[in-house]
Amino acid sequence: MRKKYPYFTCSLPIASEEDIYGVAKIISDKLVGGITFGGLEDYIYEEVPAVYINRSILGLEFVIQGYGGEKGYIVEVHSHPGNDAPDNVNEVEIDITCYVASLLEGTEQIKIKHEQIAEQDYIIITE
Repeated sequence: MRKKYPYFTCSLPIASEEDIYGVAKIISDKLVGGITFGGLEDYIYEEVPAVYINRSILGLEFVIQGYGGEKGYIVEVHSHPGNDAPDNVNEVEIDITCYVASLLEGTEQIKIKHEQIAEQDYIIITE
């Protein structure tokens, strides 16, 4: 039997009147204990503004990208690219979008775009 290795992913659409750093501060305070987002000047998504935490947190990477306003932002959480997967394993993608949404539900100055999550037809992985 081959072992399984999780690859976590989250792509959560949100709306906020805050600028990207304001949203990053709110997300950081709520999810990662106030660790500062940065890197706007790194242009990690070329023309789309994005900030990120430049370290692994429990093996995860955090990015907030988008223009704000009507277009909103996307909160991304993924397995950190620096993680070394064990040899001889099958990678299993685990979508934690709804979990992250539940952690942010009711947060002032952030509105979760539930209708866009439903449109994505996210699946639930069970074993």
